[in-house]
Amino acid sequence: MNSHDVLDIELRLTFRLNQSALPSPSQQGDDVWRFAQRAEHVGFDLNQWFVMGDPDVPAFNIAGPSDALIETASGEPGASSSSTHVWNGLEGTGGAGFGATYELKWLSKFDFRAEGFDCLRSYERVAELVVGALEIWPGAVVQVGPYAYSATKVFPDRPGVGWMLYLPHTLTPAQVPEARALIPVMRDDKQQGTIIVSVTDEVFDVNNRDHLKVANDIEIRLADQDLLPRFVDL
Repeated sequence: MNSHDVLDIELRLTFRLNQSALPSPSQQGDDVWRFAQRAEHVGFDLNQWFVMGDPDVPAFNIAGPSDALIETASGEPGASSSSTHVWNGLEGTGGAGFGATYELKWLSKFDFRAEGFDCLRSYERVAELVVGALEIWPGAVVQVGPYAYSATKVFPDRPGVGWMLYLPHTLTPAQVPEARALIPVMRDDKQQGTIIVSVTDEVFDVNNRDHLKVANDIEIRLADQDLLPRFVDL
């Protein structure tokens, strides 16, 4: 990918709620607020976020999530799902947004999407977003890469590596020799998982055959070791 190409990044964290009730609307608002603070560290303006679908209603104030954002998470009593999302008011190049969808009956997920932000050209900064998300949501898997990569992964029913993939395992270079970097993710001074990075010297490009080969080879390597789960088993 050349420096003038538009950078398209999607980060998807998948997790399962181990509780009988959805988080409260205020908790959901706090969750996305915490991620917004992490995103600020890598170059996103904390004041650029609005309630999803309305570019005139701020998602946050100086103290945290706005009342308007919290209200978006208020569902019907007894509901089994709820979501809280924010965006920067733009679509296409220059657009960005993120949020969590909580499900009691299915897998829950957190998504971050941004297009055209040069601050994400560093794999270290993108990995920082992954670590930040994992501090908030109990991720079983985190996939990062261009949106189009999902059509080129090896196993349709399993996560794809793309630019990077987080798994809740301690992995070594001997287990994943194709990886360009393995980043340990720590919690309470213990390693809770590993971010596997397929490309480190440039941005992962879905049109680059070498990049695709590395990502696909890592997927095969992980599957051969029973380390790449099926979504139905998460």
